[in-house]
Amino acid sequence: MPPKVKINRAGLRQLLNSSMVTAALVARAEEIKAVAEATAPVNTGTYRTSFEVWARRRMGVRKDRTGAVVINVARHARFVEYGGDGTPAHHTLLRAATSSRGT
Repeated sequence: MPPKVKINRAGLRQLLNSSMVTAALVARAEEIKAVAEATAPVNTGTYRTSFEVWARRRMGVRKDRTGAVVINVARHARFVEYGGDGTPAHHTLLRAATSSRGT
């Protein structure tokens, strides 16, 4: 008979909000940012230099865990990522996030 496991929800919540988890997520976000910067299309250079990593609290479905976000703050970033106004979609962040998945 397999052993029974009882999850300590308070302890799990504490782990998911720990500085160790935050640091690991920020480190992974920095890797994604580096790939995005290296593969970003360049016209004026604004898009390539506008990637940022933000450590965030209150993430997840229940807003009960830490996380990290890679964003591009350039005004035209959504057009580069998703296309529009005659611009083809480049999916720079999507490709950066999935380029080394599982490593």
